Amino acid sequence: MPSQVVQAAPPSQTFPLGNCDAVIAQSIHGDQTADVVVQVRAIFQPIPPCCAMLPHYLADQPLLYVQYYEIVGHPRNDPATSMYTVARQYHHGSDGQRVRLGAVIPLTDVAHAVELIPVYGEDADHTVSAATSMEIYEHFYLNNFSDKELYHALRSDLH
Repeated sequence: MPSQVVQAAPPSQTFPLGNCDAVIAQSIHGDQTADVVVQVRAIFQPIPPCCAMLPHYLADQPLLYVQYYEIVGHPRNDPATSMYTVARQYHHGSDGQRVRLGAVIPLTDVAHAVELIPVYGEDADHTVSAATSMEIYEHFYLNNFSDKELYHALRSDLH
């Protein structure tokens, strides 16, 4: 598969809420792995201070801070689009505040860059632009028609 570019840009004048791409990554839960849809929020590689050693799993590769989406709709449930529907995944903090669920994963866990299309609903918000739609909306279609590799990968069904 050809290499892909994934970006996680902080807020700027062009993208006031940042510009962060979505990917499919492998998630490990105990002894099982599953493909998950995540939004890449930061790409980094720790640099140890002088004379300090980092564990190999931190020093050997770039890391990603990602925020999770959960699959809330299957293509067979929406024949008009034939796409999965995903929604931002949250958990409630100890103070009751709703916070996006996130994690740090190695870059090597990324399988494929994906395109998400906001689910606008009956009444689209006319103040939303292409530069802000990925941060304003909560539900998205997972565009399985963006390339043939992704189409075939998604036909095997995400968990």
